Amino acid sequence: MKMTIKDVARMANVSISTVSRVINNSQTVNSEIRKRVLDVLEATQFRPNAIARTLVKNNTSLIGVLLPAIKNNVFDDMVEGINQVAHLYGFDVIIALSGGDADSELHYYNMFREMQASGIIISVSGIRDALFALIEAAGIPCILVGRDFRDQTIPSVHVDNITAAFEAVTYLIQQGHQDIAMLQGPAGDISVSNQRFLGYEQALKAAHLPVRPERVLESGFSVEDGITSMRKLYHSGPLPSAVFCATDRVAIGAMNFLAENGVKIPEQVSFFGFDDIDMATIIRPKLSTVRYSASELGMVAARNLIKLIRGEELAAVHWSISHQLEIRDSSTKLGVS
Repeated sequence: MKMTIKDVARMANVSISTVSRVINNSQTVNSEIRKRVLDVLEATQFRPNAIARTLVKNNTSLIGVLLPAIKNNVFDDMVEGINQVAHLYGFDVIIALSGGDADSELHYYNMFREMQASGIIISVSGIRDALFALIEAAGIPCILVGRDFRDQTIPSVHVDNITAAFEAVTYLIQQGHQDIAMLQGPAGDISVSNQRFLGYEQALKAAHLPVRPERVLESGFSVEDGITSMRKLYHSGPLPSAVFCATDRVAIGAMNFLAENGVKIPEQVSFFGFDDIDMATIIRPKLSTVRYSASELGMVAARNLIKLIRGEELAAVHWSISHQLEIRDSSTKLGVS
């Protein structure tokens, strides 16, 4: 059944005229009632034609989203979350892809400025001094997403990569594994993959286990990168009893390589991934992984960006969304066959 403005009014316990005033951004509605109505609008995804561009006046009602790539379940889900909130509040979303290149990030940021975007959501893997200085100087509302940017003044939303990786590797240690390799992803002092490596490293040190450089392999984030990295590990000597991977895609590639070479998973090698993409439950054995909601990441970023656009004060500058370990068939206790 199609939601009507009357239904919204009933659910928010206000009059129809109050809902209409909120939709049209009337300043005669107090903040508590406005929030209650907006919460119902968001929960029901009610989108009357009158919404759109009246919520924020004197701008293009355009939100720019700058990502390194889009062929990625995490970014797909994050964009879905951004779109859901943006469209509710009457904003259009335009996406640009930087390929992770710093110069491209600057180019597209300036493009969004020229388009008079109301605000911008940016995913970068690490610190971009030139870009961040431009963001600070331009004064356009901006939210960073992905890694932990708590050392920056620009608002950000992230999953706690270090803690999540620490918990995943600690779980493997609790299953009796001591020889644990990591397929890291691209290295760098401030990259997402390096934050996940720090969690891996901290877990080993907390258990008084050595961090062996030969057990840490840099790669990209794709299935093909997982195959390449595991091939190197496979031919370098005895296999580890467990492998922690910076992404599920890397884990899936590595598992496929071992399976094709007659290695049993998890009887001979346990695996743990990160991201909980759709393929994690399709591959056999099902992949143990760190689960978090990339859609929530996008929704939190969009909500707070819109608050900045409207001149509202944020409750915080940096937000960390929740995560949990999903224990599936790819990991088991050491020695279990």
